[in-house]
Amino acid sequence: MISETVVELSRAQFALHAVQYFLFVPLTVGLSLLLAGFESWFVVSGQLFYQTATQFWGKLFSICFGLSIAVSLAMLCQFGANWSYFSHYAGDVFAMPLLLGVAGLFIAANGLGWFLFGWQRLGKGAHLCATWLIAIGCHLSLFGFLIASGWMQNPTGAELNVQTLRLELIDLSAVLTNSLAWAKFVHSLLASYVLAAGFVLAISAYYLLMQRETDLAQRCYRIAAAFGLVTLIATMAIGDTSVYGPGVMQHNKLAAINGLSIDAALEQNRQRIVNGIKAYALLQELRDDKKQPELLAGFAAAKVDLAYALLLKRWRESVTDASPVQIEQTLQASLPATAPLYWGYRIMIATGCLLALLFLTTNAANLLGWRPNWLFKVSLYALPLPWLASASGWFISEFGRQPWLVADVLPTWQGVSTLTVPDITVSLMVYGLAYAGLLALAVMLTLKIIEQGSADALPINREPSYVA
Repeated sequence: MISETVVELSRAQFALHAVQYFLFVPLTVGLSLLLAGFESWFVVSGQLFYQTATQFWGKLFSICFGLSIAVSLAMLCQFGANWSYFSHYAGDVFAMPLLLGVAGLFIAANGLGWFLFGWQRLGKGAHLCATWLIAIGCHLSLFGFLIASGWMQNPTGAELNVQTLRLELIDLSAVLTNSLAWAKFVHSLLASYVLAAGFVLAISAYYLLMQRETDLAQRCYRIAAAFGLVTLIATMAIGDTSVYGPGVMQHNKLAAINGLSIDAALEQNRQRIVNGIKAYALLQELRDDKKQPELLAGFAAAKVDLAYALLLKRWRESVTDASPVQIEQTLQASLPATAPLYWGYRIMIATGCLLALLFLTTNAANLLGWRPNWLFKVSLYALPLPWLASASGWFISEFGRQPWLVADVLPTWQGVSTLTVPDITVSLMVYGLAYAGLLALAVMLTLKIIEQGSADALPINREPSYVA
């Protein structure tokens, strides 16, 4: 039997990676669009302010992007290190979206090199192409990783091979067009824009309070306020789309969010556990190479509930003779805890409302030409709010999937590697120290760039120069 401690430590380590991922990646994606927009307007209008803004925010973007790559690659390593059975079971399907995510990172990294070092070597059009390459790569990366995450909540396009006990890809288009995954992608993308707007707003407010970089700060403050309001309204408008997606798991999550009774869900899961035990017994006969038509038909009818029998394996290896007590124990663990989802959702809504109030106030102040210091202070101190809203949303999404790693297909505890408690404890400590160091470095470099301001902005060549 798998140790419960191993499962919890593996989950804790993946949560550590996920927290770091959603600290840096949403900001990276949101800033990439702002950079592309700033430089596009510079090329169209010729206003040097937009070149200066592109270069200044580009330096902060590059720090965040470097950390995004480190966190993304470390998270990918987790699938082979701590979740090897999950990789074996679902890798045939899961690999393609992850490949898109990694490809996006490399596309953006290629564009970033030209962006940082090409201001005096490339023409305006060529440099703009490099900036858009960054934005496209960042968006493709987010798309790939969220298609993978969405598939885990609504597994489509795959079929179980009863001999190898692996999910096999049968329809790639179903994976890439997964409605729930697309809902998650669009919602997360808009949330990334809100986070970037809050970031730009806060730093611009800091400059205005310090009476430094006033031209850059005033114009970026107005742009961030307008951009944040539009994207926040869009985020709120489609925010619940993924919760109302297909699948029993989504319905159970929705009930928990709204504090509704779970009695009906428990009774439904009881029937699915009983049916899953029948499917598991038939599966053993199929694996003995029996192919009677009635056996195949019986398994085809019951296999949708097979994973509910696998939930029993957490307490008993032989599920076909599980006792009523063990079935009841499994039943109680078949749904996520209600309280964390209930309050997590309300934290997300509360932070969203506070952000809406902030963006409405800043836009009204901008229209009226009103520049009170207290508003700049609020804009600065509100910097954590977009991250808190984003983190709450992701907590609801991931915690609401429990006890499943792949919804209604693979239990979380069954996907872990056969590691020991000391193995995971040591690696968890190492990752924790590494991330603490990276986070401290990111903060230090960010503060240094903010202190420097835009004084070292470089002119861009109007004609390309190919000097090595």
